[in-house]
Amino acid sequence: VTAAAEWFKGHFPGDIYYAVKANPSHWVLDALWQSGVTKFDVASEAEAELVSTRFPKAQLAFMHPVKSRRAIQRAFFDFGIKTFALDSEDELEKILAETGGAKDLTLMVRLAVAADGAAYPLTRKFGASPEEAPALLRRARAATEEMMGVSFHVGSQCMQPATYRAAMETANRAIVKAGIVADIVDVGGGFPAIYPGMNPPPMADYMNTIKQSFEDMFVAQNAQLWAEP
Repeated sequence: VTAAAEWFKGHFPGDIYYAVKANPSHWVLDALWQSGVTKFDVASEAEAELVSTRFPKAQLAFMHPVKSRRAIQRAFFDFGIKTFALDSEDELEKILAETGGAKDLTLMVRLAVAADGAAYPLTRKFGASPEEAPALLRRARAATEEMMGVSFHVGSQCMQPATYRAAMETANRAIVKAGIVADIVDVGGGFPAIYPGMNPPPMADYMNTIKQSFEDMFVAQNAQLWAEP
């Protein structure tokens, strides 16, 4: 875990939010924290409580696009989480209602993207469609006085670096069509491991593809790049 964290910190050109759902074991979280990974992607109320209790100074982002009202409320008021993902207007309204109409939220609109080359695609489960995305992006942009961004997930065990480029191009088209400026681009997870019969390209190829694609996007000059490995 330490070796993987050190490699990712040295090669990913942005902020790393460890996806707690991948492995919430205490020894994994401790190894990451000691390696300097202090930001976490939580997908449930239980994960938020686990990380915030263990590391009170951690920065958490609630990146599951569908959440219960109780989970949103506890995340905001009990654990100080201000970053929330969403993929529908209903979810946006729910977030705004359960945070008391907070204006200092970071809202991340999750987009549906192609998952070519992924062993386990997630597009059919989550993400605003290309038709829905522009209006949702405009709503999210208007709802916060802080940062707003786009996120996606290319699917688990993605075997093709080019899939990230295609996803970032999809996100860029949605941003341009919406006529807004994004502050954050979150490329999600999906980074592959070596399994029997599955030998992905070098991880450096993924990093280079993401970096080059980010430079071509219509985003704020000081826009942030995130990942959820």
